[in-house]
Amino acid sequence: MDSKAFQAAHDHITKIMPLLKHEAEGHFRYPYLTVTYGQHYGGHIFSWDNHHMALRFAAGGEPEQMRYFVDNMLSFQTSTGYVPCVMSAADGGNGSISDFHAQPFLAQNVAIYSTLTGDAVWAGEVFPKLKRYLAYWLENHAAPFGLCRWRYPYMSGFDNEITSTVFPPDTIISPDLNAWLYLELRSMAKLAEMLHDAAAQHGYISQAGKMKQSINDTLWDEQHGTYAAYDLCIGKTRVAWGDGNLSSDVGKYAYLSCPSLIPLFAQIAEPEQAQRMIKNYVLNPEHFRSPYGIRSLSRSSEYYNNARWGNPPRFGDHRRLTNSNWQGPVWIPLNWFVFHALLHYGFEAEAATLADDTFKVISMSLDQLGYMRENFHGETGEALYADKFASWNILADLMPDYLPGGKPPLRLFF
Repeated sequence: MDSKAFQAAHDHITKIMPLLKHEAEGHFRYPYLTVTYGQHYGGHIFSWDNHHMALRFAAGGEPEQMRYFVDNMLSFQTSTGYVPCVMSAADGGNGSISDFHAQPFLAQNVAIYSTLTGDAVWAGEVFPKLKRYLAYWLENHAAPFGLCRWRYPYMSGFDNEITSTVFPPDTIISPDLNAWLYLELRSMAKLAEMLHDAAAQHGYISQAGKMKQSINDTLWDEQHGTYAAYDLCIGKTRVAWGDGNLSSDVGKYAYLSCPSLIPLFAQIAEPEQAQRMIKNYVLNPEHFRSPYGIRSLSRSSEYYNNARWGNPPRFGDHRRLTNSNWQGPVWIPLNWFVFHALLHYGFEAEAATLADDTFKVISMSLDQLGYMRENFHGETGEALYADKFASWNILADLMPDYLPGGKPPLRLFF
């Protein structure tokens, strides 16, 4: 391990963590975390940002931040089960963007917290609310094959991810959403076990098994050896332009994008699938593997770019333009997800190297700017956007704890 780069990242993360904490205010009934300590994204809670931030605080001895996060989210739940994905201390829930349901991390958060603390009482209190929240996902975002879909691209958090950006809403079944929902179902089964609800436990295990099977049956592209978005308009997965049988290499990897990585993190892939995908794409410098971590789009895609501000979607809410580019740059959460996937599938040395490269790109940003930004140029490591960023970046210094010989502070999978 590059001890100097790690120490720089660790020192910065532990220094800024207190700056992210805020007392209850406005519409927030409980203390909360902000994703930066600068001008960007202040006074808001974002579902997947705050979930991952809370993990780091729990690992640092403040598990209550996980509970605050979920309690704040669920305080805005409606009778239908809907929970707004983004909320503001000043304005409350995000009703102005209808159906922007909380990204599927809440059950994972409660399961991790309850396993860490042994607090089954609180788990029992929120379990009925989680059941309604998850049912809302499975019913209102349903797609064919027993899977689900994002309604608009920004709802994924991969704001301008290429398939959801290029193709019309409701036509793409994305691997990331269904992998997250699989983890939510497994987490609900774990919570039901803790609460001695055998019927619910078996029901969620069964649902998770069916979803895993459908992901592998529907979203695995055997021709290319990778998970991929399923295009309902053509009735097949999308990696290449057209039918994938082009006479030249133009467009061969146009849509090989970061959502395809999440089933690896969720441990859905069978070993032979994972070996093939990791060797051919994840660790391949012509695709996802950058010297600074994991690119958000294959370098071999014609859409690949490292623009500071991302291209907005062709379709969707006219109020939503994106300043988060997921069409090329390296993002620390992708490093985190792939790091755990590599460990699970037996690539320990490669996981250690990815951790080192994560510390390297963070320390470069600290040397140049004195703070982190939210994403990094895939070819140069330049920090791109959002000054004084924290969010999921603060997970980075936990990576060594999960390497062989380390002591993982949190159990992430159930």
